[in-house]
Amino acid sequence: MKRRTAAKAPPWTNQELAILADIYPREGMSGAADALPDRSQHAIEQKAHKLGLRSPIVADAPKLVLQGERLERAIILYEQGVGFMAIAREVGCTPTATTNAILIALCPRRGFRPAERDAGGRLTDESKERLRYMLKKGLKAVEIQLRLGISAARVAEERRRYNRDLASRDKALLPPAGAGEQYSGVRLPKERRRAVEAQLLNGYGSRIVSKQTGVSVPSVKNIRRTLVARLARRGQLLPGCDKTGKRITAAKFSPHHIPAASIEELRTRLLAGEPVAHAARVVGIGSCGAYKIRDALRVELAAEGRELPKPIRLGRTAAQRARAAEANWLPDGRMQEFRELVYVHGHDEAKRVLIERVRQERIAAVQARAIEQARPKSFEEQLARIERGEAKISERVILRRPDPAMTLGGIATGAL
Repeated sequence: MKRRTAAKAPPWTNQELAILADIYPREGMSGAADALPDRSQHAIEQKAHKLGLRSPIVADAPKLVLQGERLERAIILYEQGVGFMAIAREVGCTPTATTNAILIALCPRRGFRPAERDAGGRLTDESKERLRYMLKKGLKAVEIQLRLGISAARVAEERRRYNRDLASRDKALLPPAGAGEQYSGVRLPKERRRAVEAQLLNGYGSRIVSKQTGVSVPSVKNIRRTLVARLARRGQLLPGCDKTGKRITAAKFSPHHIPAASIEELRTRLLAGEPVAHAARVVGIGSCGAYKIRDALRVELAAEGRELPKPIRLGRTAAQRARAAEANWLPDGRMQEFRELVYVHGHDEAKRVLIERVRQERIAAVQARAIEQARPKSFEEQLARIERGEAKISERVILRRPDPAMTLGGIATGAL
């Protein structure tokens, strides 16, 4: 189904431009809106800005949309660690309005001094200087909002104005928000957004895409939400997901997806009578997934009129203890890495590659420790080692040749 687009506003006529140029400088937005009923306030504001029109009449600052019990409910959810998007859905408000209301309300509660305002609700000159100082320090927009109790739009507008002022004086521009750190509130360029979308279309999950692209997980989830909606309008789906974006099959390389080669290897070992836990460790599969595969294999054999062989316990002999030790080859925290290698090299070669990689890492770690121990330490580093208990103070005895005056010959000579 073709998407319905909003009708485009007609171009401004010369008569409308003349009315705007005559009324806006004298009566401000309210007078221009009354004289141009077919134009929205946003359109009037944008056209006046493009024409360079200014009005001495300043409207009052807008009020917060989220107030009262809904605001208190939103603050409680925020204190519990719930994200702004989820809070907005809970209280029935837009994410931007929800974020602004929560941070503005928390400003005095966290012990910060809110920005001073005039009778119309506008920031005073002193407050603007405080805002510009925080921008020069490279603070994130949410941190500035929390410290000053202002909206995100006000922070962004002051950043634009300050940068224009600095550029007009040939000064260095402001540092990026967050000092360049890739956090969820930073605006991403189109190239990085397309890179994230490409990885999502390959079937990867949000956390793996974040690790591959360097984009924060909340930003990846926002891009994924937009991508799911765009694909749904085209009648398409994200790989492994339904039309709402909910995952229905494990994505490739996800912690819940097990390679087919590993599943086949586990089934072979189970049919040979190996215990589930032992076979899972050898193959590199988690216990939970291994038992699910065992149950599915049992059902499959039962449909054929067969039974799964009972597991052969290893016992306590030397050979059996060696088999048990063989199953512990996979280091902790390396299972996901092993699964990725299985997709590329196969099970046996992936095991060999990972074992060699771990061996090289251990050799490099030993060499790094030896280099660090041989490196001369500064006085501050030595004190830090003493505080950590890695070293202690020992008295150094300096041995030197005795003074001639203290020898027997010296004493006899002095008595003469």
